[in-house]
Amino acid sequence: MSQIQNVDSAPDYIMKFIHSNMDDLCKIYDEGLSNNPGLKKGIMFFQCSEKENKMDVQFMNDEMMCEILEKESVMNLKNNIEENKKLFFIQDIDRNCVFLIQM
Repeated sequence: MSQIQNVDSAPDYIMKFIHSNMDDLCKIYDEGLSNNPGLKKGIMFFQCSEKENKMDVQFMNDEMMCEILEKESVMNLKNNIEENKKLFFIQDIDRNCVFLIQM
């Protein structure tokens, strides 16, 4: 059974990537929203590996997220995004875990 752990922040390499690329991440997010008319919120999906020096980023609409999670979980995630924040769904392959960060 998976165990949920709360942490104050994601690993350092992830946080450094986010902070140093925030402008580009916002552009990807905004472009994703404009390519999905009617969508008010989306999720930025990261798949990363520190060992492989890999950081794949993409905007995910509801349909894409439902390929990873149950629809109810996706809706719960989106409904809990704070006003004027973006949700980053970060899958760390090395640690075999997911970090949820609102920025």
